[in-house]
Amino acid sequence: MSPRTTAADSADIFTRRWTAESVFAILLCVIVGLRIALPFNAPAGGVIGLLLVPLWLPLLRRARLFVALAALLVAAAVAGVLLTWWMSTDHLALPSSLVERSALALGLLGAVGTLLWARTVIGLSAVSIAYGVGMTLGILGEIDASASWRFTFSIPLTILLMSIAARGDRLMPQLVIVVVLAAVGVLNDARSNTAMLLLAAVVLIWQRIGRASGSGRRRAGNVVGVVLFGIAVFFVAQAAILEGFFGEATKDRTQAQISTSGSLLLGGRPEIAASEALIRLNPWGMGSGIVASPTDVTAAKSSMAAIGYDPHNNYVDRFMFGGGIEVHSMVGDFWLWFGLPGLAACAIVAVIAGMGLERALREGACTVLAVYLATRLMWDLAFSPAVSAMKTLPLALIVLAVPVSAVIAQRSSARQGAPQGAAAADRRGT
Repeated sequence: MSPRTTAADSADIFTRRWTAESVFAILLCVIVGLRIALPFNAPAGGVIGLLLVPLWLPLLRRARLFVALAALLVAAAVAGVLLTWWMSTDHLALPSSLVERSALALGLLGAVGTLLWARTVIGLSAVSIAYGVGMTLGILGEIDASASWRFTFSIPLTILLMSIAARGDRLMPQLVIVVVLAAVGVLNDARSNTAMLLLAAVVLIWQRIGRASGSGRRRAGNVVGVVLFGIAVFFVAQAAILEGFFGEATKDRTQAQISTSGSLLLGGRPEIAASEALIRLNPWGMGSGIVASPTDVTAAKSSMAAIGYDPHNNYVDRFMFGGGIEVHSMVGDFWLWFGLPGLAACAIVAVIAGMGLERALREGACTVLAVYLATRLMWDLAFSPAVSAMKTLPLALIVLAVPVSAVIAQRSSARQGAPQGAAAADRRGT
């Protein structure tokens, strides 16, 4: 944590004095991170958050980007219903899919609101750790002989361990955690997550060098620097994979993906081609309950075949188009499901993340958790199914929530009895 924190943010989860309200806030964070599925896969934490609107809605009064995000998520759910009705004249519509995807969008709003309120009560460090505990508890039911680091353990344990390491804003504990997690990732073929960890470590070191030299208050240069570091890490990691440092199986899989389409990203995510084809056919979106028609599927498969990928397989037929539309990209999913409001919601999410990371870096107050969450958020927007993106997105938005810092500071100050000057000094808490 940074010295520029609110009284609530600076309270340590392991040493603070707990009240009934604090315990309630902790339990809410655990539930949101746990992602208990209700009927139609509605997230329990998000549903509870929607029921607690009176607690967190006042926090949005002066947070324009969060107000915009809330309005767009509601508009997206409505647009998904209207588009489904419109497209159902010549497409099959599934009411269950409509309800499930509407619950996903509104559940994100409820989860973010819940974590936002919890931060004013227990601070960001406690919110992050409790959320990580919830994610870790959530994988207990998935542990069996087929459980893998890459698909089961990597993200929950990364969030939990990074949240704990970031408590004191010390460099070495954060770097040690990153190195250990990256090493485990290398041994378990977790290419993208390992690259994100390495990028987080590089950015953290770069920030500390800037802080030591007194040059940490750059503006656009911070974001540009992170982007350049990201590109460099991508190509260095790709070269290391092709040299066999990640093992022969990973090397062969990566080489095959590059040979297929000429690019690791396109080869590893051929769904991008399908997204482009479907959006070109339906630029206004298709609806949250719509099943792709034979014409849609043919166009998507033709676009995937054009980059060298063979789309005639169970993954495409069942996962992508078997019970709705899934293009393995939050932007693609939200655009096709919810139309332009869904696309705009993704844009606001990206702006919140970019502004939050830039300010934290400019003030020399960024942690490896913040960099990792911002990187994963951008990756999920482009390359992860919307359902998968929801695992870390609510926490990422709260960790990177610059626009609400003043409101959080005032609420935290009032709860802790801190002077107004201390509240005004809030920049971030993790």
